Amino acid sequence: MKTNKRWGSGARVDDLGTGKKMLLEAAVSCFAAKGVKSTTIEDIANVANVTRRTVYRYFTGKSDILASLVDIERNRMFEQLRDVVAEYRDDFPRMLEECIWFTANYRPAEDSHIGATSGRNATEILPHLDNDESDRLWRELLTEPLRNYNTATGKQLSIDDLVPLTGRLALIYRQHPVSKSEFHASMRALRF
Repeated sequence: MKTNKRWGSGARVDDLGTGKKMLLEAAVSCFAAKGVKSTTIEDIANVANVTRRTVYRYFTGKSDILASLVDIERNRMFEQLRDVVAEYRDDFPRMLEECIWFTANYRPAEDSHIGATSGRNATEILPHLDNDESDRLWRELLTEPLRNYNTATGKQLSIDDLVPLTGRLALIYRQHPVSKSEFHASMRALRF
């Protein structure tokens, strides 16, 4: 069976970045409408007006598409997070609190929102959130301020212990929201 599906506008897309972007946009639309679990490669292909073969030209499967979407959103979040916590670099406990609060309350841009850590898509997406790239970005953000804090206070807090705890606390507070004052009260109880 031959099909004439070609990128919605009828044009061929030879640029890898453009093709991926169009497929990711189609995937977001499908994931938002049907949920990650119920969405098929065929659904994504239909929304993008391409064949399944074209989808597989750019991605190895739905998990690869999902990982790409999570990577894009994670990078957006960390770019914003760096700006938000810059003023606290000399107050490491407060910086860490603000990191956790911001991450727990971060909402993706409307154009990429697929209900990543709540609702019906959470189970499918959460495994993609806590990975080596998340670990690398947390370390990049926290290592120097932690080193300065340890030097100033004589403490020996380990980045290896802190990074997993930070990510997990953010996920817990994201799934079980509290007011900012309740959050800060809880964090004060953990102050080192």
